[in-house]
Amino acid sequence: MAPQNQQTRLTQPQPLPGRGLNPVLCIIVALVLLGLLVGLAILITYLTLRPKTLVYTVEAASVQDFAIAKDDHISAKFNYVIKSYNPEKHVSVRYHSMRISTAHHNQSVAHKEISAFKQRPKNETRIETQLVSHNVALSKFNAKDLRAETTKGVIEMEVYITARVSYKTWIFRSRRRTLKGVCTPIMINVTANSLDGFQRVLCKTRL
Repeated sequence: MAPQNQQTRLTQPQPLPGRGLNPVLCIIVALVLLGLLVGLAILITYLTLRPKTLVYTVEAASVQDFAIAKDDHISAKFNYVIKSYNPEKHVSVRYHSMRISTAHHNQSVAHKEISAFKQRPKNETRIETQLVSHNVALSKFNAKDLRAETTKGVIEMEVYITARVSYKTWIFRSRRRTLKGVCTPIMINVTANSLDGFQRVLCKTRL
């Protein structure tokens, strides 16, 4: 008898069940990578936008209509020419607001708000402003001291600068920061409106 053909059944080997990725582990790894990227971005931004000290000087100062009344009130028009210099090579400065005030022995007698402006790298900006005192009360000490200085022909004043600034380079912009500057002593001739003989004053600034 001829042998009967036997049907052979071929079976594919079943793959071993694989171990799936742990979702908790994936989340942890993703958060770590995200933190590293954010930290790197902050570091790059800080190194890029770490600002140099802005340079401020008072180039000229004069006063008009200066008078101290018997009741120790002052009226005057203080004229200042202030120069701002941005020493950065690649970073521009945006001044969102600025306030300039003048004082005698820390007592403010006049102030003015300056319009927003932008300062490009290596740029010098000249700010000419007039601060007006109109019947401003002085302390007895300041009134006496100013009268004594007036008789000598020169009064000693101070200029204060407060501004909100931000820095920008390429696509990076820093957060807004407060710039403060102090310019002293400002020696002003009260006997003439001329700016001749004024000694330029370098201001101290900080962010």
